[in-house]
Amino acid sequence: MSRKRLKQYLMLLFAIGVIAVAMTGSGTFATFNAETTNPGNTFAAGTLFLHDTPNGGTTCTSESATSAPFNINPGDGSNGNVCAALFTAGDLTGSVQTAHLALNNAGSINASDIKFDVNGCTWSKTNGASPTFGTDPTDCSGLYLTIQETGASYAVPGSDVYCAFGPATGNNCNAPNNTATLNTTSLTALKTTGGVTAGLNAGTTRYYVISIDPSGVGSGNFLQNRTVKFAMTWHLDQ
Repeated sequence: MSRKRLKQYLMLLFAIGVIAVAMTGSGTFATFNAETTNPGNTFAAGTLFLHDTPNGGTTCTSESATSAPFNINPGDGSNGNVCAALFTAGDLTGSVQTAHLALNNAGSINASDIKFDVNGCTWSKTNGASPTFGTDPTDCSGLYLTIQETGASYAVPGSDVYCAFGPATGNNCNAPNNTATLNTTSLTALKTTGGVTAGLNAGTTRYYVISIDPSGVGSGNFLQNRTVKFAMTWHLDQ
């Protein structure tokens, strides 16, 4: 076979091969896969429950609130939510009155602060049939307040931790005076050792002695037949 003829023959075979590849596809290739699964994923929230025990009596709980806003117990008897009064026999003409309060975080989340405020301060007649003299005050600014953090014994000053609110010397609250009063109508943070904001970790309790001096409301006949009522609210934030 001549060289020319051989070359033509090889070109023909090459063309046939190209056509065959085009007709049969580009060959067989493996398909690889790899996979893992992480099952059982969940999101959940813990709890922040405030338990308030005044004067060693019945504990009032935030979670017992049965209507919105839930976990906020008004303590006034609505929906069965009753919290005991801290002061029940205070005398407007008397000396400083004290009450004990234990605040416990019964939830699973640490609270970053403890706050309080005073609301619903109202003056009225003690006996509606008897007269009063002068004009009722408009607020609680004449009732001086200190809140002393103590140990579980409530011993003052024997177990003082820090003066949480009010005039102080070192860790101890001084006698109540007009620099800190019951006219604290917006949430105010309590303090603890070193003057930092008092938190309340899950499962822990802080103990407070609350002192109120009524001497700032005045004296004399002005006080006859008068009663002042107020609510103290305690609040936790995550």
